[in-house]
Amino acid sequence: MKDSNKSEGSDDTGSRPSDADRQKQDIDRRIQLYQKQLRRLASELSLAEARGRREIASDLHDHIGQALAFVLQKVSLLQGNSIFSGMDEDFSEILSILNQTIRYTRNLTVEISPPVLYELGLPAAIEWLAERALQRYKLKVLSTQSGVPLEISEAIRVFMFKAIQELINNTAKHAGASRVNIHSFWKKDEFEIVVSDDGRGFDTTTFESGLSEDCCFGLFSIRERLSYIGGTIIINSSPGNGTRVSITAPYKIADEAESD
Repeated sequence: MKDSNKSEGSDDTGSRPSDADRQKQDIDRRIQLYQKQLRRLASELSLAEARGRREIASDLHDHIGQALAFVLQKVSLLQGNSIFSGMDEDFSEILSILNQTIRYTRNLTVEISPPVLYELGLPAAIEWLAERALQRYKLKVLSTQSGVPLEISEAIRVFMFKAIQELINNTAKHAGASRVNIHSFWKKDEFEIVVSDDGRGFDTTTFESGLSEDCCFGLFSIRERLSYIGGTIIINSSPGNGTRVSITAPYKIADEAESD
């Protein structure tokens, strides 16, 4: 006699996942874990690189920069003491080269690791990036902000600085823009940086599909690292209508906040 509670041909295992399903779920979990580990590794490598660059910049300033300044002082003294020796022109040339080298060393030190980021924080560093864009690319960048920022962890401060720098560089090289606006929204638990330009724009489906051009690879890198620190990126753009990139991030990475 058939059990009336079971339909003909029913299977007790029908509602339970098969071995193939369980294997697929296990593979998906492993992939997600590996992706998270890779993002964390990329973030740690970026922070280690920033610290290494800061050490190099400090050495350039403390040793080479000061040594050049000392040599300049001594050569200037020699020039004053030997004004009648017939070597005044030679001394002038040497002093000119020394001054150029000192300026180059100072600029290189700042480019390697901007002191403003560590001494004055991210808001001041954004202002510095705006000034540098005008000097380097003749690109007008207006920086404004709303609210008062809280303390930002070193990892997020470094990442956000590099992300904004990447967006400005992309705009200068690929967008054909005449103006960039950066607005910082400082909120209670997170902050948002919006970078918009009046350039030629691009098709965002290229970025979303992973078929990135050179100008989109930096955006892809920003998105991947943001996913690790708990942030998000929203890109609005279309050909001929400029680009608006909104980056939202917490003040601290979740692991750091829990350890405080």
